[in-house]
Amino acid sequence: MDKRGTTTVSDWLRLLSPGGQQQLVDFIRQARDERGSRWIHELKDEFPFASWLIGLVANRTADEALADLSAEYPSLPVRIVGSQIRLLHARIKFEIEKKR
Repeated sequence: MDKRGTTTVSDWLRLLSPGGQQQLVDFIRQARDERGSRWIHELKDEFPFASWLIGLVANRTADEALADLSAEYPSLPVRIVGSQIRLLHARIKFEIEKKR
């Protein structure tokens, strides 16, 4: 998956599933623990999609992120998966802001 349009609807559905969300939260937790305070910046080259998604959550409200996702991925059925996207936003935001 990347943010340049090769992410399919099925990729998004996997990411939005409970297991997919947990994998992303675990990835963030591990990145923060292993890479320290500059963890988001360090992910950009190695994991551009994850970095973009994390940046989207860190810098946008859930509704703004939803609008950005709609613009970036017009084939994503946002009306159908909007509640899962908001839940994922909340989980990622919590993990990003969690004190270590």
